[in-house]
Amino acid sequence: TYGISANIATLKNEVIKLHPNLPNLTGPVTKTEAGYPLNSYFGYVMEGIYQNSSEIATHLHGVSSPSQVPGDIRFKDLNGDGVINDNDRTHIGNPNPRLVYGANFRLGYKGLDLSFLFQGVAGVERYNDLKKIIDYDSRPFNHTIATLGAWNGEGSTNSMPRSTFQDNGSSQVSSIFVEDASYLRLKNIELGYDLGRVVKPGTVFQNCRLYVSAQNLFTVTKYTGLDPESTALIDQGTYPQSRNVMLGINVRF
Repeated sequence: TYGISANIATLKNEVIKLHPNLPNLTGPVTKTEAGYPLNSYFGYVMEGIYQNSSEIATHLHGVSSPSQVPGDIRFKDLNGDGVINDNDRTHIGNPNPRLVYGANFRLGYKGLDLSFLFQGVAGVERYNDLKKIIDYDSRPFNHTIATLGAWNGEGSTNSMPRSTFQDNGSSQVSSIFVEDASYLRLKNIELGYDLGRVVKPGTVFQNCRLYVSAQNLFTVTKYTGLDPESTALIDQGTYPQSRNVMLGINVRF
């Protein structure tokens, strides 16, 4: 025997209108306004790392004495005035999944049964604040080995700023912390066997089923946080779904 079932749902989220006295709703990393998704992430767009002083002077031509140094994050100058300020912030991510899906498979053969459930989401972004805390914070915390890839000289990297206890641009809400949190996860898999097929009729084992099951066995994702299934707008290290393996027996009386 076999059985297959699946589900899929799509979501298009857009704020149509807010009260004239409240044209937008802002949070620590979000902004809700007409024309954009609810609670969309709002901040600066990272476009690289400053490689030298000449690049800083050219990019920030509207600033007499820029405080940035080589190795700092370079943000996109959206209005082209040579100054990075609030006018250069924009919507940088959508925390609402565009697609949610799942599939369940069931197989049976001569007393053996196998079932597994896949579940996932696609088209969703998450603000990985844990990444900011452990790899970019200006406080003297321990860092992960990702810091080994930090900028350490002209041409070394254009994706991770210099490692420092000073502000390298990471204090700003920006796209460097907004990550694709799409994932595919094997939520459950179970293998069982009906003992009634191999024991004598009338014994207690006639109505027994042995099984072994596992939850959250593996996840496919590009998200670097602890768990892409987290629904927090700001992921500060939400405790991940645990991986469980269980052996059991069902007895029917």
